[in-house]
Amino acid sequence: MFQDMIKHRSKILLTLLAVIFLTLSSCASLKKVKDINITSVGVESYSFSGLRSINAVLAIGIDNPTFAFRVTRLNGILKYKGEDFAFYSADTLHVDSRCVKVYDLPCSATLSDGVNLLKAMQIARDGSLDGFTTDVEAKVKLKSGAGTTLKFKDLDLKKMTEK
Repeated sequence: MFQDMIKHRSKILLTLLAVIFLTLSSCASLKKVKDINITSVGVESYSFSGLRSINAVLAIGIDNPTFAFRVTRLNGILKYKGEDFAFYSADTLHVDSRCVKVYDLPCSATLSDGVNLLKAMQIARDGSLDGFTTDVEAKVKLKSGAGTTLKFKDLDLKKMTEK
């Protein structure tokens, strides 16, 4: 009976160690996300939805030397010269493993209070990203189900496109 308890405990301990190891290895592979690069961002199409909202399709070039993943719950704030300019969100993006590819990403944005359509069009007419930054939050999930939430603050859009 005593030997049965020891065998049972060792099986439980081995199972727990295996679960912990798999969890840690899944989390470690998420660190490879840093190897992924956004190579380009462009606007494929856009349409106005009332006087304060815009729907758009972005063409995003991604160099992914790692595993396949998907990005969900992508939300952010676009800022112009430190002031909130628009709030945006995007659909789910499925990124293939080990490839360099351009993906279409449908998204929508709503102008912040204090920003009207005329002001937005004047800024957009300039065509420059000077003064634009963004805060973004996204959930990244692997096929295995492991995932993490990534948060970035004050990303300079001009510097991002100069890479």
